[in-house]
Amino acid sequence: MTFLDVPFKEKDQAKALGARWDSVSRKWYVPSELSEQLDQFERWLPIDQKTQPSSADTRQGDLLNEEEQKGTRLSIVLRNIQSALRRSFPGALWVIAEIANINRNRGHVYLELSETNEQGQTLASCRAMIWQSQAERLLNRFQLETGSELAVGQKVLLLGEVNFHEQYGFSFVIQDIDPSFTLGELEANLNSIRKQLISEKLYNLNKQLTLADDFFRIAVIAPPGAAGLGDFRADADALQQAGLCEFKYFYSAFQGEQVEPEMLAAFDAIQSLHSANPFEALVIIRGGGAKLDLNMLNLYPIARKICEAKLPVLTGIGHERDNTILDEVAHTRYDTPSKVIADVRQHIFQKAHQAKQNWIQIEQASRLKVRQLEHQLDQFDHLLQTNSQACLYYWKDKLEPLKYQLQRQGRQKLQATGDRLQQLHQHINATVIKQVDSVKMTLEQNQKTVLNEAQRSLEYQHDQIIQWIAFILSSGPKTQLNRGFVIAKSEQGEPIKTAKQAKETGRLNLQFIDGEIPAEISPDAEIKPNTN
Repeated sequence: MTFLDVPFKEKDQAKALGARWDSVSRKWYVPSELSEQLDQFERWLPIDQKTQPSSADTRQGDLLNEEEQKGTRLSIVLRNIQSALRRSFPGALWVIAEIANINRNRGHVYLELSETNEQGQTLASCRAMIWQSQAERLLNRFQLETGSELAVGQKVLLLGEVNFHEQYGFSFVIQDIDPSFTLGELEANLNSIRKQLISEKLYNLNKQLTLADDFFRIAVIAPPGAAGLGDFRADADALQQAGLCEFKYFYSAFQGEQVEPEMLAAFDAIQSLHSANPFEALVIIRGGGAKLDLNMLNLYPIARKICEAKLPVLTGIGHERDNTILDEVAHTRYDTPSKVIADVRQHIFQKAHQAKQNWIQIEQASRLKVRQLEHQLDQFDHLLQTNSQACLYYWKDKLEPLKYQLQRQGRQKLQATGDRLQQLHQHINATVIKQVDSVKMTLEQNQKTVLNEAQRSLEYQHDQIIQWIAFILSSGPKTQLNRGFVIAKSEQGEPIKTAKQAKETGRLNLQFIDGEIPAEISPDAEIKPNTN
């Protein structure tokens, strides 16, 4: 590589002749393919190179000097390496690498690129840079198309020029970045996890679980301090304070290297609590984020945990169009945390409303049944009273004729056999006794039957009948008057209850069973206390 001293005003002329700009040394140089045409760049050659006939002669002289000195200077070796690299990589090329480190200084972006194998071992690494003149354009376009800034851990496709400087060593000057490659890598990773879960017959396991009829305990995994968590808790705390549903929170990182260990630890804690006191669902929420940030969640161990979970998983990671493997394998996917809690709240409200309606129906049905039973009891009471009276009248009618018949036959026998009384005394006695015994036996049997039937009927309403009879017999003024009591009233018809009141009134009316008599009490009348 032959460097040139090109003034700024002559840079276009040098560029037109084929010269190139070295961003590391900040100088123009003659590319290797034009090394035989140095004469056209002679006016810009350094003074120590103008006397040299050609670059080939220069290299030959260097070699002769090297032989004489029994060694080659480091700068010459490094320049030869630089020339070899220029010849091997005359232009920019696309390189696939992973970003291991990023630093920014005075508008320039300095990166460390690396390549690792499946075991995580580093196979290659080098420095790279994006100069200030292109940094803003490339980074803005990458963020616009991917939704995320260029960050450590991303796999990228870079267009850059190989550069080697004898002082700064090897570097890669980036000229362009392909955002579609990075997005494609994310999708390829997602497809790989999806295929593995399907082959292991785990992909649809969580979706096959049945969602509970109502929510009483819900586990929540979220990053601490996330805006989506605040939106979720605005409604969740109200439900918990009302005693409708309990929410248990578990915190985990959703970005960075701690996502996998913290998320798996949260799953283990939830599973332990679920075994002792079951949850109805597990909610995973985040609340917004760039598309590339979602790749942090596309991890096979976490997806497997969701598939094998013993309770339905609801996700509200906060993105409408973009998808993660967690959303795919979860029981139900929501766009935002707010929509998750809104659906939970609506589900609880619907169940509460249904329970209220069921209670109203039970209450109405119970009242109707009570009224029906009360009506039946009234009918049974009336029927018992009617049947009891009917039985009494029936057996009374049956016994009266028998009694009269016996009396009549006895008198007839006595009158007809008056003269033969002595002679037929034994015969009459035997006949009468026999007939009496027969009738007595019949009467006893009938009496027992009547008493048993009446007793069975009367015992059922015994207590109520006693109360009713007592009330009827003891209530009403007419009944009291029939017993010999007198009701004292004022001339206005108001009852007088005490002797003092009667004395103060002076004139009163005494009501008897057959009428009223006016009476006048002397003011000097003495009030005698009751002795009983």
